[in-house]
Amino acid sequence: MQYKDILVYVDDGNTNAERIEAVLLLAKAHDARVTGVTLAALKPAHLKVKDDKAVQRLSEQAAQQRVDAFLDQARQQGISAASRIVHGDESTASRKLAQYSRNFDLVVLRQANPNNPNHPLVESVAEQILLLSGRPVFFMPYIGAHRMPCEKAMIAWDGTPTAARSVHDALPMLRNIDKVIILVVQEGKQKTARGEPLADDLASHLQRHQVNAEVKRMSAGTFDVPTVILNEIADNDIDLLVMGGYGTPSLKQKIFGGVTRTLLSTMITPVFMAH
Repeated sequence: MQYKDILVYVDDGNTNAERIEAVLLLAKAHDARVTGVTLAALKPAHLKVKDDKAVQRLSEQAAQQRVDAFLDQARQQGISAASRIVHGDESTASRKLAQYSRNFDLVVLRQANPNNPNHPLVESVAEQILLLSGRPVFFMPYIGAHRMPCEKAMIAWDGTPTAARSVHDALPMLRNIDKVIILVVQEGKQKTARGEPLADDLASHLQRHQVNAEVKRMSAGTFDVPTVILNEIADNDIDLLVMGGYGTPSLKQKIFGGVTRTLLSTMITPVFMAH
């Protein structure tokens, strides 16, 4: 399996160019087409105009400039590319984008930067796509990804269906990674960590897919699970985290459960996630 049709979210953030460059490298490796998508509702940074019609006009002009720049960057790399501007106000644009995302192999987004005025909109985009698109998502940190393509990956494994789906959807990436660690974390007084009985089977399954995987078991001790995962990422020089995403749109759990929300808000490396 390869990623033949990739969607990348385009905006005016500091990591936009780096995100697009990473996607173009991935597209070249998989001989894929890349579609750059942006939101007309994304207001230009530091816009001081207060007239609603003027804001809308300037926002749409900025959206067109973003996709034009994306297409130009793709042409320079010799990558087949297309673009799409999603219209609508902030309350509907994220849902429209999630629906549009359903016909792609992979969606590449960026982590929402809490210091950016557009933070709520970017976070809404992430929530809606992961919950409603049915597609895997590759999140790029707003601090940037400092090693692309990735060389070392970690799977945060708990044996859940969402974790299993994430691993399967990440196979095209994992096959090209030198080392993959399957991390199983035992919490509190648990005698057996979640997913523990399936971890060795997962390693064998991945090895049959030519993925160099090994299981690592940890006790959380006095730490919570996100802290253990983040420490292991730093200690092992990991540049890709694969994990499941949790939550339901009806319950409005924002970005899912506690572990998922914490890891996405404190992201130090790209995260591959499916729901």
